[in-house]
Amino acid sequence: MTDDIQAIRDDIAYLKALAQGGQDSVSEGGMILIAAGGFYGLASLVQWASLARVSPVTPAMANWAWLAALVLFFTTLFVAKRRQARSGQRSQASGMAWTGIGWGLFVIFCAIALATWRTRTDLLIRFSPAIVLTLYGAAWMVAAMVTRKTWLWLTAAGSFVGALISAWLIKDTAQYLFYAFALFLLAFLPGVVFVLAARRSAVGVE
Repeated sequence: MTDDIQAIRDDIAYLKALAQGGQDSVSEGGMILIAAGGFYGLASLVQWASLARVSPVTPAMANWAWLAALVLFFTTLFVAKRRQARSGQRSQASGMAWTGIGWGLFVIFCAIALATWRTRTDLLIRFSPAIVLTLYGAAWMVAAMVTRKTWLWLTAAGSFVGALISAWLIKDTAQYLFYAFALFLLAFLPGVVFVLAARRSAVGVE
């Protein structure tokens, strides 16, 4: 009987640890989404402004904007992963999931760069927004199946539809304007929702 009571206490302590770790994981994951949607969304706006000639932004400046977004995003990712590593096993698992997605995108873009260099055409580069939105849609679908939250299903559907629209706009300058809008709506905004939810949950636990 004493052993059973102790086992129950251990289970409760374990579940509390997972709950706290989950809150931290959601918060850090939200920050990663904010960084991805915000930095790359702004870079896409700079690219659109350059191509549409609605500002003095040159193509060279637009390239630097993408590089800056890359550096800022990976800096945020590094900091978030450091914080996740101190949050427990569940947060580490979440971090590994994000790392897997990040490496997948990295390899895809390396493959696109090689193919672009071989074919001397930018068609594959212009198709990359559709690839990114498709991967976001897959990630949101997994999240929706796990949590059964309607808004996550809508976000997943929006990502898939966005990928198709981006592919349709591949020959238009407006593609980058649409891509910026999609990143703000499907990455930045959900990230803000996750961070706020994690903070409310943390206050409730305290």
